[in-house]
Parts: sequence; structure tokens; C-alpha cells
Amino acid sequence: MNPRRMLLLEPDAGLRSAATAAGFDTWSVGCPATAAPDTDRRSSVDLDDVDALHSALVRTARTHEIPHIVYLGDSEVLHLAVERALRELSPTRAEPLRRLRDPAVMRRILNQSGVSVVRAESATTVEAVRALVEDFPLPVAVKAGPVPRTTVIRSRDDLEKWVADAPAGPHLVEEFLSGPRVSVDTLTCEGMHEVTGMTTGTYGGADLLHPAALSEADTAEIRTAVRALLDLAGLQSGPAHTQVVVTGNGPRIAASKARLGAQPIRRLVRASTGRVPEEDVLSALSGSPRRYPAPVRSAALARLPLSHRGAGLAAVLDVVGAMDHVDDVRVAEADGDVPEHVQVIVHGGSRQEVGERLAAVRQRWNALCAEAPTLR
Repeated sequence: MNPRRMLLLEPDAGLRSAATAAGFDTWSVGCPATAAPDTDRRSSVDLDDVDALHSALVRTARTHEIPHIVYLGDSEVLHLAVERALRELSPTRAEPLRRLRDPAVMRRILNQSGVSVVRAESATTVEAVRALVEDFPLPVAVKAGPVPRTTVIRSRDDLEKWVADAPAGPHLVEEFLSGPRVSVDTLTCEGMHEVTGMTTGTYGGADLLHPAALSEADTAEIRTAVRALLDLAGLQSGPAHTQVVVTGNGPRIAASKARLGAQPIRRLVRASTGRVPEEDVLSALSGSPRRYPAPVRSAALARLPLSHRGAGLAAVLDVVGAMDHVDDVRVAEADGDVPEHVQVIVHGGSRQEVGERLAAVRQRWNALCAEAPTLR
């Protein structure tokens, strides 16, 4: 294998350029609609056909002796396709990804080690889940499915709704973790885990805030727990994104995956620090990991309501985007229980200033929407 070769899955032009700038010789796999000019180095495949995608990744990696397969998007199916290809190409490197993604495996290795202990029980059938839920105090979390889905059961009616549409097992029934949620991003190089950022969810009128609003004690405990998890999973290289809940008994790990945080968090980190998380990953893979200085300012992301797309939407987005403290504004598609909305990122020298600026953006947004009835 040539360590300077990289296979990119569905890359945009920016990622291809960044990989080249980092010194990599690149190949790519993607859908026909996004074909690049260098077609001799690109395989086109239907990304909805997981078997065809897996074959294309494995064939390209083997033919050209490529050790790195990189996908930095948010599609769960594509991440699973990469993991499946790695299991065939390099089982040792793929195993930590599986340990982190599988909620039952992750919880077992944590509980057995005494790190971030959370009550949890595995179940192979829906009826076993029903029995376990009866034994847990409500609310309770049920995690299941090939792409693990978490459902919070707060009542008997919730349980019956889950049973009626239960995904394939196995399942994990877990005590519900109550408290502020923190997204922890790390980058691992040769088994050393660097915490590159922490982001708070739902703080001071924002849906996301970076850097996280945490006490020194919670920050230290979170760092220790996340690094211990990555050690226990055996992760040797690459990014990881871990969800932590600050409970009344201290921080507890809720979930972790060997990948970058979702796009909104990456954009927020860039607004706060000036760093590009995708480029950090490429630097680490090239053998020249970067240091991560403290954020130079606070940044917050908020979701603004959007009933439907109207004729004046582009003009309204332009006005909001031109405000001098706004870094980014865009329409975001519906995701789970969150409907289609507008995401706006603002920055400031302090959390208080960010909150004030975010309030000004909301006020401006509401006024503009009132002037454009088609957005209501």
C-alpha cells in the first residue's frame, strides 16, 4: 500500500483540492451526476446500491494499492459502506469503527471498564424490550436498527408506538440520560487522541454554541471519559464524534462514531476557530497533525422557522447574510423530527455578545418574513 494514496467517496471540489494540497494522490468514487473531469481516476456508481458501492471501493483500493478511504459527508449509508469495505480490506482498522457505532458493544466496553457507567440491557426480541422497559424507570432509551436509532420511551403509549414500528434487532434498553448535551470532536493519530473541540447544544437561545459552556471540572471529566472510550475501542487514527450528557451524577457518554461531527457543527467550529475540520483530518492522515489553539471567539448556530420556500426567500437570506456578525445562513432540509428550516451562524467576542447578536438576527428575520408573506 502507498501511504500517499487516498480514495475519496463522493468528494466535492474543495475536498479534492485539500487532499491534493496535503500531498495525497487521489482517486474517487461517486454518483454519475457529480462526475469530475479526471474520469480515469473516478468510478461512477449508484450510491443507493450498497453492494455496487462496496465493490467499487474495494476494487479501486486494491487495484491502486490505496490504504485510505475517506468519506466526510453525513450520509449514514455511505459511512456504513466505507466501514464494510474496510472490514474486507483491513479488518484491524475497521473493528474500532464497529465498536463505536454499535451501541451495545460501546456500552459494554465502557461499563466493564468502569468508565461512564450507564445501566443498560441487551434484548434480541421486541417482547424482551417490552419486558425490560417495564423494569426500567421512565423515561428510557431504546437503541436499535442497522443504522442505530434512539427512541425515548416516556409512557406506555410511546412503547406501543415503538413496538408497532420496531426496527430489526438486536436492541439495547438504556437508562435515559438527562442534562445538557455536549458534542465532543477528537482526532486520533497513532493512538493519541486530541480533543479538537466541544460544542454545547441548546444554550442561551442558540441551538449550538462553540466553544461549549462548561465548568473546568466537567471539561476535564469529559476529556478523560472520551479518551478512555477511544482507547477501549482501539481507535488508532482518524476523527471521532462523541455525544456526552452532563447528568446530575457527572458526564456520561451517550454515543460515539468514528467520523467528523455533522455539517452544522463543522461550520460552527470554522466560524469560532478559523480551522477547517476536514483539512485537519487530511493533515493527520498525512502524518503532520496540527495543534488546536483555543477558539478566538464564540459562535452560535440557531434554527429559524421556515414554513415553505417562497419567491422572496433568496432576497431575505441575502439581507441576513449581509449582517456584519453573520458567518453563514442557509436553508437546511428536514432531519428527523426537525422540519425544513434556516440555519444561521453568528459570532462574537463573548457568549453574551453572541446572544445579543443572535437576538438581533431573529428580530430582523421576523421583520423580513412579515414583509414577505410568501415565507409565512
